[in-house]
This record gives sequence, C-alpha cells and structure tokens, in this order.
Amino acid sequence: MYEKENGKGSLTMTLKAARTNANLTLEQASESLHISRATLCGYENGKVSPTVDLVLKMCDLYKVGINQLNFLP
Repeated sequence: MYEKENGKGSLTMTLKAARTNANLTLEQASESLHISRATLCGYENGKVSPTVDLVLKMCDLYKVGINQLNFLP
C-alpha cells in the first residue's frame, strides 16, 4: 500500500509492502530480524509497535529509509 505523505507527494509504504518489495517472505524476514513470525505479523498488522532498534534493522533489511515506512496496517 502506497500513500501520499502530508500532501508533498513523498511515498510511504506499510511494513508488509516494504517486506514484499524486498522479495522476502514473512519467515525469511523474521529469521533475519531474529524475531518470531507471529511478532513480525503483529507489527505488520499494527497490533504492536516495534522498538526503534528493530525499525532500523527493518529499514536496513528492506533497503528503505525510515521516512518511507508507514506503521499503520
């Protein structure tokens, strides 16, 4: 899911979209991040929020900037 941010035309994407754009399955991403699939699924569905440290790891793994991520499902 892509959307405009603040009307300025910059694109944001959900955590799931960032993961799938990086061609990673839920299992592959969770293993690389050293968390369970259920935990990653919770982050992607907006049920829980990741720590700042984990967000930075996700950005590195998914090859996106933190300003490109939308933490709402």
